[in-house]
Amino acid sequence: MRRIALIITVVFVLTGIVGIGRGIDGLAAQEAPADFTGHAWVGTWMANTPGGLAPGYFAADGSVVMGLQASQAGPMGVAFVSSAVGRWEPVDERTAHFTAVQILSDADGQFLGTITIDGYPVVNEDGQSFIDDGSQGSVTIRDANHQVVETITEPPTVTGVRMAVGTPGFPEETAATPTA
Repeated sequence: MRRIALIITVVFVLTGIVGIGRGIDGLAAQEAPADFTGHAWVGTWMANTPGGLAPGYFAADGSVVMGLQASQAGPMGVAFVSSAVGRWEPVDERTAHFTAVQILSDADGQFLGTITIDGYPVVNEDGQSFIDDGSQGSVTIRDANHQVVETITEPPTVTGVRMAVGTPGFPEETAATPTA
């Protein structure tokens, strides 16, 4: 947990330093943020992935943050992983394409590499669920030198539901029933 907090702190510090170095004028030179307000994909989702449940937030400005399992086994052994951060854009009125990156580290906090996830989820007509069949997506694992170690084309299907107050998106069969 301390390693994740350290990574997050470093990212915020570096972001702040870069922002200070550019000053307010640097912001004006950037492109205007995207405005995908009203797109079916905007919102908070609970995805059911092969690795377990993963909440994610897809903002109207095209940014994405996903909370994923904190550790996993892969081609570089067991690694700790950060949340995934990235961008998304509409493909059509119900389909999105997103790219998000996770940072991998070992038990000592040593940087091991990254995982890049490219997905193409489609929101169902009900607007409350989605499916990504993996047919267009990929997962790319890179080592600490940014060399591709493995690319998974057509990753497994991911499904999910829109999260809401009182309905966090857990699958029905795992939902606990409160007792008095």
